Amino acid sequence: MHKLFSISIAIATTALMAACSNANKATGGGANNEADLYKTWRFVEIDGLPVDTAGLRTPAELTFEKTDSRVFGSAGCNRITGGFKLEAPNKLSFTPLAATKMMCMEKMEYESKFFGVTDKIKTWSVVDGVLTLGAEDGKTLVRLMAK
Repeated sequence: MHKLFSISIAIATTALMAACSNANKATGGGANNEADLYKTWRFVEIDGLPVDTAGLRTPAELTFEKTDSRVFGSAGCNRITGGFKLEAPNKLSFTPLAATKMMCMEKMEYESKFFGVTDKIKTWSVVDGVLTLGAEDGKTLVRLMAK
């Protein structure tokens, strides 16, 4: 009977530890793997605005490159380029970003929203193929999905 009780406790403890680990990852509290950042990401949401990719001039995506800590892409119209800085496992900030100056008749709000939040982005996390860029207070500013 004592052996059965000990096995039950061990199973329950293992299940509880796994649940806590998954909850920690879901809130961005888990350790980020820097290698997960270096790929191309499609915009899903920018400051609460879902990104509708239909009819965009260029793909709404960002690519993070480890070499020279560069980022490039587009929010649907103009090309974006610049740099970023990783300071800790979950700290990320953009250096001033540059963009071309083409005028697109539709969906310019994605670019406006993105450039409106870039200076507020201070954190990052990758969970289940989704990159979340957030403010220091934990607010989600940009969500991107691995391409």
